[in-house]
Amino acid sequence: EIQRMPSDIHNLPAEKVNHYRYIGCELIAKIGEGLRMYQPALSCACVLFTRFYSRNGFDARYPREWEEQEWRDFWHPKRAPLLDKRVVAVASLFLAGKIEDNPKKVGDVVKQFHACSPDYFGHQAGQDLSPHDQTQVRDVILQYEQLLLMELEFDMIVEAPVALNQMALLLKYIGRIRQSEEEPSDVIHTLTNLGVSDLHKETIDMLSVAKEFVKDSLLTTLWLQYDAPTIAIGIVWMTLKWYGYQFNMGLWGRVEAQYKELNTKRDHSKQVLHSMEAPSVATMEDVGEQMVNYYLDRRRPSTTPEYP
Repeated sequence: EIQRMPSDIHNLPAEKVNHYRYIGCELIAKIGEGLRMYQPALSCACVLFTRFYSRNGFDARYPREWEEQEWRDFWHPKRAPLLDKRVVAVASLFLAGKIEDNPKKVGDVVKQFHACSPDYFGHQAGQDLSPHDQTQVRDVILQYEQLLLMELEFDMIVEAPVALNQMALLLKYIGRIRQSEEEPSDVIHTLTNLGVSDLHKETIDMLSVAKEFVKDSLLTTLWLQYDAPTIAIGIVWMTLKWYGYQFNMGLWGRVEAQYKELNTKRDHSKQVLHSMEAPSVATMEDVGEQMVNYYLDRRRPSTTPEYP
């Protein structure tokens, strides 16, 4: 279904669909950084943006399930009567700030939007934003916020921090096993010999790389396919392969057991209420493959205009 999305929903080549998703998330990041918003809010905004456009085409004039007259009845601001990718991105960020307890005033969001995309306002870089334009765009963002809530049916939960935390805990667990002398043969090992003094630094380096993988995964459709723990262990698998590790499946069984423990909920009497088995190797390979495809895609020069 995800693979058919470019043609079924967007009626566009996959290259263009990916490009529009990238620039929407990049605009979210630029505005969010300018507003000094926290990473959970930026992550949430990217996923909301992706969810919205998993249901609506990037070239759509109005939402996919709506009739044109419904859109006209809903839409009252004069500016931007057609569905606009950039405003969807900005409204996603505005809404995500509220969801993640990092709210920003809509007027500040409009000012930062103007600073990042003055051409949307018909301005050149450095040109001042008039009170009239600010009021108009403020109304547009508030209207799009309502649209997001309706289209996403209030599905606002994004667990990117869970993925980051579990990824970090699993990598640290692997680092501790590798330093243990209790079972020296039952470890993941690299092609080069590492001393114990090197292991701590290497674990920190792997955490840094894996954190970027999780961050970049927000620009893919992984968050439409998998839950946060699955993405986390998939990123761990990818990171180990990135560092040239060979896998001892005996040790990986212990990592899977740790994953299950992290995702087990118990009541006050320690009875298990819910647990989650580790995903298959095929699933983790799929996470890694999609991330590799993302990086390859970003290296190719795009001929698609940013905002046609």
